[in-house]
Amino acid sequence: MAKLLIIGYGNPARGDDALGPLVAEHIESLKSLRHWQHIDVLTAYQLQIENVMDLVDYQTVLFIDADSQINSPYLLTRCQPEVGQSYTSHALTPDALLAVYQQVYKTAPPACYLLKMAGYAFELGQPLSSIATENLRLAKDFVEHCCQRSEQSVLFDDREMMELSAAYA
Repeated sequence: MAKLLIIGYGNPARGDDALGPLVAEHIESLKSLRHWQHIDVLTAYQLQIENVMDLVDYQTVLFIDADSQINSPYLLTRCQPEVGQSYTSHALTPDALLAVYQQVYKTAPPACYLLKMAGYAFELGQPLSSIATENLRLAKDFVEHCCQRSEQSVLFDDREMMELSAAYA
């Protein structure tokens, strides 16, 4: 069975920014019930350069984050190594993190995907908005299905992941 890493990131104290960690925590709560020993889950406020070490030994990585710019409940995209424009090692994008992986390990990174979930309210101290709560339910279903599929499949190819995403959107 291929090893799958799920990284949900965002600030739980900032309303809809909690979406990524909430999906990750949901999957973590199901791991022992579903016997998903091949799946590991991490949560973070933001991606940092140190997270490059977390990607080692995984065949597939699913990043999960809230996004205020998408028009559907969620959107799945394939990550590609791309050097970021930032001068800081904090708040990296998944693509920038993959570029660091290539620099450090001198090899291609694992297959990585970013699940963006539509969020609307990001102010400090706000709860999840009602529409983000529905998006959370939909994304949990989608990620659960990905985890179930990962038991049977060595890896998803890009076409399969995108078709699966469309089926649940």
